[in-house]
Amino acid sequence: MNSTKKYHVPALERALDVIDLIALHESDLSFSEILNSLNIPRPSLARILKILTDRGIITKTGDRGLYRLGMRLIYLGNRLESKLKLKSVAWPFMQELALKTGKTIELSTLDRDQLILIDQIEGNEGVRLFSRIGSAYPYFHTLAAGKTYLSHMEKKKRKNVLRKIGLPMVTQHTITDMAKLEEELSNIIKNGYAFEDQELREGVRRVVAPIYNYHGSLAGCIGIASPIFSFTYEDREYLGRMVKEVAEKISSSMGAK
Repeated sequence: MNSTKKYHVPALERALDVIDLIALHESDLSFSEILNSLNIPRPSLARILKILTDRGIITKTGDRGLYRLGMRLIYLGNRLESKLKLKSVAWPFMQELALKTGKTIELSTLDRDQLILIDQIEGNEGVRLFSRIGSAYPYFHTLAAGKTYLSHMEKKKRKNVLRKIGLPMVTQHTITDMAKLEEELSNIIKNGYAFEDQELREGVRRVVAPIYNYHGSLAGCIGIASPIFSFTYEDREYLGRMVKEVAEKISSSMGAK
């Protein structure tokens, strides 16, 4: 007997199909929408939805009885993600990047809508770029890591966020024009890394690449920071490709596909 058929459990596979379908849709789904999308008999689908709802895997909401993912999945995801801690996974790759470049390597993540530096390896270029671990960066639009997070936001949410905080000028190089910022955010998605040219601190440049977790969400950013005398404008593409490659390795170790 084929080993795949031996462990074939139709009811379980149908339940997983339901979860996948709901997860792929941004809006909540009705019973009819699920029924029309999947090859599952109506009585079987009703039983599956009841069990998944009872277990908290999905939630039935509103007067129309629409379905969405439940809090139980968030709990399970957080349990798994806690075992794949960004710092411990990223550390050997940060060391590798530090040895290759001699520059300061930074690891940051988002915590309660604040961009936090969670780890750093100082460079050996003679100028200290040290920042206190756990410190929050002030403005997203001034920093390569912040622009990376902005580029991954849904456009409407991003506009609302930027409308609230504005685009204050921190240095003469800070981007304060919304159209120019949007163009740069598009380039971040296109290139796979973000560049910061003295926008937060005079004389400092950064390149940063996104790190993704096992469910494809942005988990953090790894970046290279250096004084402008050893990080020319022309270096941005070379260093950008380098940090992007390392970020992809970390993402793979975090379970990203």
